[in-house]
Amino acid sequence: MGRIWLLFRHAWHNPIFRGGLRTFAQQPTHRSYSLNYVATLSAVLLITWPKEGFLNLRDLPFTYNALGGTTLIILAYLNVSQGAHRFLGSRYLSLHDWLLLAPVKAGTFLRGYLAASCLELLLFWGLSLPLLVLAARVSGESLAHLGTGILLILVCVGSYRVVGVALLTLFERDEFLLYILVRLLYVFFILGSGFVVPLYNPVLAFADASIWPRRLGTLALPGLTVRGWAATLVLHLLLAGGFFIIALIRVHWVQRRGAAPEIREEGLGHD
Repeated sequence: MGRIWLLFRHAWHNPIFRGGLRTFAQQPTHRSYSLNYVATLSAVLLITWPKEGFLNLRDLPFTYNALGGTTLIILAYLNVSQGAHRFLGSRYLSLHDWLLLAPVKAGTFLRGYLAASCLELLLFWGLSLPLLVLAARVSGESLAHLGTGILLILVCVGSYRVVGVALLTLFERDEFLLYILVRLLYVFFILGSGFVVPLYNPVLAFADASIWPRRLGTLALPGLTVRGWAATLVLHLLLAGGFFIIALIRVHWVQRRGAAPEIREEGLGHD
């Protein structure tokens, strides 16, 4: 608990995070987006409600897995696309401009920006929790399965948010390429990975963590057997870590390149 409080303190003292928090609180679209999101999930829950829903289903786990899968499909797109969208200040301010306006270290800038960007993620993830609890209850899922599913959603969509932010730092000046890459990666994460690399597919992992027959099987390592959903969790953590390092290198590079002209100008001024 003390470590969590320490992380909150560090985030609060980060000027980039505080600026992002003010921007997030002033966004007028969050209310309408939230209502549409909850309405969509509620419709899925109503349609797939066991025995009494419109589909008259008797396979109880389907309600929970349908709701979890829909949540992942929506939040995956929301986070990879919004992560690649500038949300601080004007859309015409480049990363270089922001580093000049907020002269902080590259790591401080990126951590603050990511933390502020993830506020939207936490909002929509939190809105889905009551409906997931209700779906798990009617589907006969245990508390352990529910906790695993909730954790999977948070880690997977969080990693997609990091991927989106990393793409923004790399391709901020080429909006068309950024637009194409975001949609290609989304299709791969949600659809293509199910055929090519099933252990990377979050929807299959969510089903694997329920009482349905195993969808992913196990991953055999030397001296260790890992459940499919656990392997998906680890792979997404590695994905987030890898793209965070890429974004950090990019921010460092932009910051150093921006500092070089200032150093040269100071040298000419002394001459």
